[in-house]
Amino acid sequence: MASGAISPEDTELLIAAIDKFYTTSDEEQRHTLEAVLYYECAQTIVLCMQMISQPTSSSNVRIFGAHSLYDVIRKRSDECTSNQTLQLSLKTFLIESLTSGTYSQTTAVLNKLTSSLGLFTLYCVPDLWTTPVEDLTGLLAGTPEILMKVLSDIAGEFSFLLMPLSQRNTLKSELHKFSKSIIQVIAVVLRGGDTSSITKQAAVECVEQWLRLPGMTLDEWTPVLSDVLGAVVEDCTALASILDLLAENDEFQRNTTLIMYICQFICIHVSKKIEEELCADPTSEEVAALISATCLVATKSISTLVESAVQAGNTELIIRIAQVMQVISNIQGQYPQQELISDLPSWFFVSLRVELISMIKSEPKINEQFLGQLAQIYAHMLGVSILKLAYPEFNTWQMWNLEDRDQFEAYRLTRSEVCYDSYSFAATDTLSFLNEQLGGAVNGEDINRGETCLYLWQCVADYLSESDYPCILKCLEICARLSFPSSGPIDQDVDRRGGTMLRLLYSLSHLIQSHDQANELECVLFPVILSYVSPSFSSVREALSTLEKYSVERTESLVTFGDQISETCYNFFKCHSAKESDRLAALKCVGYVLSIKPPSETMTIIGQILSGQNINEPGIDAATIYFRYSFQIKIFSVLFSCLENKKGSETRSTIASTNEEPTIVKLFREAIPVFEALCSGDSGLDQNNTGNLIQEVCKAVRVAIISLPDQYLPHFFPFVASLLNSALFAPASVKAAAGLAKATVLQCGSVVGIELANMFSQWVQLFERHIESPHIEEYLQLVYQVVKKNWKMIRRFHDPSIVAFRSAIRICSQTISSSDDTAAVRCSAQILATFSAFIMSNGDSEMKAIFAEEGQILLRTVFGRIQRELIRSTVESLSDILYFYFKEFTTETKAFIMAEPYGESALVTAMFREIGNPRNFRQQTIRFNLAAVRSPI
Repeated sequence: MASGAISPEDTELLIAAIDKFYTTSDEEQRHTLEAVLYYECAQTIVLCMQMISQPTSSSNVRIFGAHSLYDVIRKRSDECTSNQTLQLSLKTFLIESLTSGTYSQTTAVLNKLTSSLGLFTLYCVPDLWTTPVEDLTGLLAGTPEILMKVLSDIAGEFSFLLMPLSQRNTLKSELHKFSKSIIQVIAVVLRGGDTSSITKQAAVECVEQWLRLPGMTLDEWTPVLSDVLGAVVEDCTALASILDLLAENDEFQRNTTLIMYICQFICIHVSKKIEEELCADPTSEEVAALISATCLVATKSISTLVESAVQAGNTELIIRIAQVMQVISNIQGQYPQQELISDLPSWFFVSLRVELISMIKSEPKINEQFLGQLAQIYAHMLGVSILKLAYPEFNTWQMWNLEDRDQFEAYRLTRSEVCYDSYSFAATDTLSFLNEQLGGAVNGEDINRGETCLYLWQCVADYLSESDYPCILKCLEICARLSFPSSGPIDQDVDRRGGTMLRLLYSLSHLIQSHDQANELECVLFPVILSYVSPSFSSVREALSTLEKYSVERTESLVTFGDQISETCYNFFKCHSAKESDRLAALKCVGYVLSIKPPSETMTIIGQILSGQNINEPGIDAATIYFRYSFQIKIFSVLFSCLENKKGSETRSTIASTNEEPTIVKLFREAIPVFEALCSGDSGLDQNNTGNLIQEVCKAVRVAIISLPDQYLPHFFPFVASLLNSALFAPASVKAAAGLAKATVLQCGSVVGIELANMFSQWVQLFERHIESPHIEEYLQLVYQVVKKNWKMIRRFHDPSIVAFRSAIRICSQTISSSDDTAAVRCSAQILATFSAFIMSNGDSEMKAIFAEEGQILLRTVFGRIQRELIRSTVESLSDILYFYFKEFTTETKAFIMAEPYGESALVTAMFREIGNPRNFRQQTIRFNLAAVRSPI
């Protein structure tokens, strides 16, 4: 480290070293030079000043000196300001360098020197320099550009200060006091007749930096903003920056005068500038930034503009702003290939619609002419959007890169509200216009324009009501002509249009099915939907989802078209090239049709479906066997889910034979041998694959249990119990088995009774033996559901319930005490909390006695665990357990707790005071937990 006075020779050597540092590529030499360039603070400042002012210094040396000087001021400000001599010399050097040395320094060096002076000024205010703005204005008046940069950097460097928060707040208050002087200087510069464009730009940047200063108010800056905007009206980047800055200011939306002025400025000047720039280059990033800022300002101004229009009758300004936004939205060209701006005003129009609708509700007497003008703007935008949102022809689309495709998809989503915007002001006219455009597109075979009309219909479908039926019926009439071609080459544009139409029909289903002529409408739509149930249609899942939506209600139209639906969907189901999930979706639609047929007829058809799986085909490998078994189980599951008769509706099945067993009962009986063979390992598969299949069996049986009529549940209960007794303890099937167990208890509890209670008791005892199992959470979740939803049913059977609940208490106690599994601990706490709540609410003296027996163990476990880090819900459940003991066994609990570590703390004492108020007790327990986690109590 260098020390002592610095001679001119040392300075020359240092300058040479810096030049060498920037020119050499030798890493070892650079490390050596780094050591040479290390100096203490005072020495560094002197050297930096010498390097910057030395006439023979190269540009690299001066830049190095300027950066080093800035870094020393920023990181070692105390040393720079505490030494009065150093402080004065530094201040003098910076000012003189910016006044007399302006023409000898490069722009990079000057910029760093202004930043250094701005930073140095901040560290000197207010104690060492009380009037910096006035002093600098007088000293730098001859170089207004430099003056503007220095004043700008005073505000700009505030965010880079390294100082305590209290000192920072004091400084911020002082800077706010300087704003009036700053505004006066900026006004003089901008209003000067001979001010150069560079100086004006510096003044604008100064305004930006001061407005960005935290807590700066807009009111006092409003008078100078007209000068600022006038100075940058021809500069897209600067204008965008100012508008962004205004919109982001917290006070902007509260400053009505400023909003009105800025919006007028946009209508007169900004719109003209945008138009000029778009004519020159519609894809320019600068104009896009200006448009984005303009849209942001306009959107933030909506509330004020609407209020002015409604209450003061000043409708002209908001109409003009909307027209400016409309012009931007309707710019010609394909997005994103030819333009990238038409989506920017979308949020403005959505916000305007929301604000107006809200205002209409509170101010019903709004000027009809004003609303009519806005309706015309929205309608015109809807018309243009049909062109803007239309996909290019598929061949062209294929030539687009992935980024452009993603951008276009996002663009459609962004502008999807345009239809609802228009609908909100003219519902019938909007839908009629869409029908007109859709009909024209279909007649003119303009596939992609038709797809856009359907897409816009879909975007508004969820908002329609019965009053829109005439337009909906007309739309359905047109849709009926859009069947998928059964032959010929696949047209991808037709394919895309079909997917959009099917999504529209899905969205309209609630209105179609509630119409007086629902049966006739569905009979018209079924052939169209079925035409898309084809392997050659890429969006076939849309067709199947829509078909299911119309089939699930089992309306009269399903009787009329049932055979056609069955035939089409069954043919698709047999298509092995289709996705498995799509084949099963098609089978589900077949199942809805079968659910309205007599069981004997249905079982004959199901037999044909099942026989086609060829599970026992000789010579097939294990992987094929596994796939076929898995698929057959899923077939059973799908059929179980859709063969249940719709509640409250009569079908041919129920009318034809009230004495015949329901189809689902017959099917479940037929499935059981298959399931039993799989569970016993007779499938010929290894243990891992067998376990996975048992998991699928549990899922299928769960669906069956939920769908079976109550009177048949006792008949199938032994099979379900046997399945659960093995599947609950096989690692591959635990999760699915737990789901089946929950459904079984819920469905069978009231009809099976003692058998289920005994089974549940056996499960919980086995869970206790498997407490170290990685699946303990699944077991606890099962116990929790049974305790929460079937408490009374289980407690009807004394012996099994007592045995089960004793085991459950022990499992929960051990889990809370020793487990690191957050979910398991939370569930254990919830179980015990539920126990205690039911005991208090039902007056269950026997369970209360059990809790008393386990009291010491449970209290020690819960009180100890609550002193560890836990999630909020676990703390609340543990609190409920403690509350039970504090309230029901106050004396015993208090004596026990006080003997435990931290049991005599003030927070525990406060808990005892709240035993009459569960809510306050819980809050005190939470405080106790937080205190225990943060530090020893």
